[in-house]
Amino acid sequence: MSAARLHVEVVCAGIGVHSGLPAVLTLRPAPAGSGRTFVRGSARIPATLEHVVDARLATTLGHAGVRVGMVEHLLAALVVRGIEDVDLVLEGDEVPILDGSARGWLAHLAEGAPGPASHASDCASAGLVVVRLDRLVRVETRGGGWAEAAPADDLSLDVSVNFAHPAIGAQRWSGGADRFEAELAGARTFGFLADAEALRAAGLARGARHDNALVFDADGPMTPLRWPDEPVRHKALDLLGDLALLGAPLCARVRVHHG
Repeated sequence: MSAARLHVEVVCAGIGVHSGLPAVLTLRPAPAGSGRTFVRGSARIPATLEHVVDARLATTLGHAGVRVGMVEHLLAALVVRGIEDVDLVLEGDEVPILDGSARGWLAHLAEGAPGPASHASDCASAGLVVVRLDRLVRVETRGGGWAEAAPADDLSLDVSVNFAHPAIGAQRWSGGADRFEAELAGARTFGFLADAEALRAAGLARGARHDNALVFDADGPMTPLRWPDEPVRHKALDLLGDLALLGAPLCARVRVHHG
């Protein structure tokens, strides 16, 4: 058994949710062991923790002055599909937002990698490289958020949020790898109408629209929810994409509050 592989090039065009500018991303098969790598011109930026340069409202990678923004939804889709080795050739400075979730990326990946996905436990049983823990790891933020990971045989997530908004409040989602595609991939990025003007003044959310983001006004969501707890599901999706930056499948029980 081996990790799932991309067999043909896949091209996807759209806009950047923050820049509002056109972007085209081409996924190309890469040699085994090469990892997930973003390519902009002559720059190659491995999708690893060492290359994170910004985490303000999105995960941004960079190397030698070249940056790639909003990588987490695409990386989450690659994790769900079990694709470890791929070149991600980007024309633009931001990965296309599509509908604000990972659902579109999964559809594109199915074109180029029709085989079954492999989970961390599958890779471990096949003797492939995985990340394992020998103890509990915990980090905390000044704002009361925390995250911890405990040793396990496969990856599972337990994510909770608490927003002071009547349509969100306290929400929690938990589940293992067998539920990621059905229950997380379609959850959209979200924000608040009250923050829109300040975000755009800061050069953010300039491409956000109702067809690529879930927007809450003072009363509730301005478009129908896909799940009553869609916000926390999207936070779990973001977490899944960020964990991909470890560079190998993770075997752990991961709990996050106010991530």
